[in-house]
Amino acid sequence: MPFVQAGGRRIYYERQGTGPAVLFLHGAGSNGATWWQQLPAFGARHTCITMDIRCFGRSVAPVQEFALDNFVADAIAILDREEVERAVLVGQSLGGFIGLRLSLSHPDRVAAFAACDSSLGIDHPVLLDIFANRRITQRAVNVEQRSLGRWFLENHPEKAQLYAQINHFNPSAHSIPSAEWGEALAALLQPGNLLPVRALSGLACPTLLLVGSEDPIVPVAVMREVAELVEGSELAVIDEAGHSAYFEKPHAVNRHLLDFIARRARY
Repeated sequence: MPFVQAGGRRIYYERQGTGPAVLFLHGAGSNGATWWQQLPAFGARHTCITMDIRCFGRSVAPVQEFALDNFVADAIAILDREEVERAVLVGQSLGGFIGLRLSLSHPDRVAAFAACDSSLGIDHPVLLDIFANRRITQRAVNVEQRSLGRWFLENHPEKAQLYAQINHFNPSAHSIPSAEWGEALAALLQPGNLLPVRALSGLACPTLLLVGSEDPIVPVAVMREVAELVEGSELAVIDEAGHSAYFEKPHAVNRHLLDFIARRARY
């Protein structure tokens, strides 16, 4: 099992496939195993790198290290270890926070950026209100698990169960006290940790914003606003999908991502 040493911790990752690299960054309800429906589609033409973000899955670390700066540094350490000069970043939810910051701070390492159902960690008032209200009213379950789309829950209950089981591999499900985990997640949305909306104008790489039509956390209308702020960006809306479109409607998402990468990535 491959690990890279980064910031004093062992960060788990996997590499498979051949071709230009794609780094997949999971959300707060997942870990590297969540991309199982993307890897067969991408592996024939791309080097696919998945990782367990610090504090998730096999990348064990204290919750005090749950910070975007650490996540970005860990991703760079993996690219360095694998001698990948430039990669496409595919980030879902929390992974989009990381992808945006990596794209802004290390533009020379990013061939393109695809944000999937991600509020991006920006200080947009609509996104912040939605997240605050959901934390107050729906405390019992992970914010991503309770945001799956109705079509998916009705038509693929077995995959919805698998989604939950993948999350159960994370320390937050069995080792980190729920109050501490909740505080760590909430801290990402504190003013000092948010990027101003105007920072989006500095995003120079080809950018795709992909969102489920029924995403209760990231409204399509807000992503349309974001697309207007990122010059040359594209928006893709996945019908009848919630907050995890990559898991709920993998064939549609894979098609959009692969087409975008083929046309726009700057390797």
